[in-house]
Amino acid sequence: MTNSRNKHVGDSSTSAKKQSKCVRHTVEQVQLLKEFLKKCPHPDTDQLIEIGNEVGLNPKKIKTWICNNKIKTKTQIEKSSNKTLRIENERIRSENIAMKEAMKKIIRAQCDCERARNLENLKAENQRLTNEILWYSILLGGEAF
Repeated sequence: MTNSRNKHVGDSSTSAKKQSKCVRHTVEQVQLLKEFLKKCPHPDTDQLIEIGNEVGLNPKKIKTWICNNKIKTKTQIEKSSNKTLRIENERIRSENIAMKEAMKKIIRAQCDCERARNLENLKAENQRLTNEILWYSILLGGEAF
């Protein structure tokens, strides 16, 4: 019976492939790669080999750098766009709140006008009913209240 507890994650029996080391490119290499990427955004294998010889990197590393650079650029553009959209969203939200407040004031003013009209109508109706009661009271021979 074997003891499986002693195996480590880094053992050759458990890991199929070792990860490559993170390599920093020089400023000159990065500048050359950026210039190359501007000229040729979708390089083929021969172009990767050519720039690899010029820069001193193998084509696979260049291809990886290009992919990472494109992702980095896309992420920066998305962040910038998101920031712009957030600012625009906040501006529109503020406008919306201001419009709602303005609408409330208009509606309140309309309601106040309607209330005043209703009050006038109620007073007129009250006066008409009072006169009617007075009339019936006189007709029935009673005194006015």
